[in-house]
Amino acid sequence: MSRWTIFSLLCLSLVMGGAVAQTDMVSIRDTGAVGDGETDDTDAIIAAVQQARDTDQNVYVPKGEYRISRAIELDKVTLTGPVATAWPADANVLPSFRPVHSDGPAFHLLEGGGLSWVDITYPTDREIREGDLAVLVSGIGTYVSNARIRYAWDGILADGDHNVGRSNFENIFMVSIRNIGVRITGTWDVPRLHNIEVWNAGPVPRGLEEGIGFHLGMNDLIRMTDCFVFAMQYGFLFEDEIEGLEIDGPTWGVMNGCSTDFCGIGVEVRGDHTVSISGGSFWNHHQSLVVDGEGARVRMSGSELKSNGAPAVLVRNSDHVVITGNSLLRDMEEHRGPAVVLEGGRTVLGSNHIKSYGVGVQIQPEVKAAQIHGNSIDSHGHPAIENDAEVDAAVQIEGNLTVPSLTAPPPEQEQVAQQMP
Repeated sequence: MSRWTIFSLLCLSLVMGGAVAQTDMVSIRDTGAVGDGETDDTDAIIAAVQQARDTDQNVYVPKGEYRISRAIELDKVTLTGPVATAWPADANVLPSFRPVHSDGPAFHLLEGGGLSWVDITYPTDREIREGDLAVLVSGIGTYVSNARIRYAWDGILADGDHNVGRSNFENIFMVSIRNIGVRITGTWDVPRLHNIEVWNAGPVPRGLEEGIGFHLGMNDLIRMTDCFVFAMQYGFLFEDEIEGLEIDGPTWGVMNGCSTDFCGIGVEVRGDHTVSISGGSFWNHHQSLVVDGEGARVRMSGSELKSNGAPAVLVRNSDHVVITGNSLLRDMEEHRGPAVVLEGGRTVLGSNHIKSYGVGVQIQPEVKAAQIHGNSIDSHGHPAIENDAEVDAAVQIEGNLTVPSLTAPPPEQEQVAQQMP
């Protein structure tokens, strides 16, 4: 037998294996689900889940629109649609669940529960209402992948009462989330969030005074990569006490390649969290980074922080904040003010490019320690650094470069431009 024949047979076996795996699942159609968007398919779906648990299988969801009227619990069971050939964003390529209730989640993930290749869409003929929760998480080892959630009040929430460690959420597109996109807390052992987009846009427009993209409580080495938030009040909010939840405590974790756009505040760290942030782009109406915790330890590098009506960086209090190798921009002439404000705590600010229509870096009296070194600062004629720290504060300022603004062309260039047809 030739190598090519062996290779072809192997490929065929993989394809057939996928088909066999699918037929080994319990299909919700076999338990009576219709999928016409009008019939209440809740009982049929619950029956399929129970049968899958009894036979140690998973649940298969063919394409269709499935109306549900109460929560579907998934305990050591995965519910999955057909593997799509496109990213499940704007194209309608996934089987869709259409919840009509607001007295519980659409899906409740217990230990080992999972969702993949499905859409959850709430009604669009009314404003999104409190209680429209797509996924509630109450168990360890849960996952949601390759999913779309639309027009929900909340997207995915950990319940704040149980250990939801090793949660794995990835490739999720959220549209018009009114309250919280993802809340993850109570994770003893390394949860992972990857490639999750949270958008607040339509069908009923709303301002930026509400909404949290990612709400982080007590987490043990959480790993967030390539997550994005648009038009929420907070992009990423860290709190060690979340109102109404039993579990409290800080997050320890990393954010790589995460970004915000058109949000009120990009990243706010409230409490004693330990967070490393790298490689992001944070464009916001107000602050891009706020740190306020006596024990907060925050490191940010290789990112762009651009803010309009407030400083790009505001440190109210901290154990230490280290900000290196970033672009820190508050360069809108109509919103004049400092690009970086240090109100308290300890901060190292080094090797950044800082641009503002106001003071570049403002050090206020309550600062405990600040080292400002090796930055290039374009403050459009305003002082590059303003140091009002108390005399006993440990403040070192050295090696910074004040650079001329390149916003307007030199006079000779303006004259040449005027002469050109």
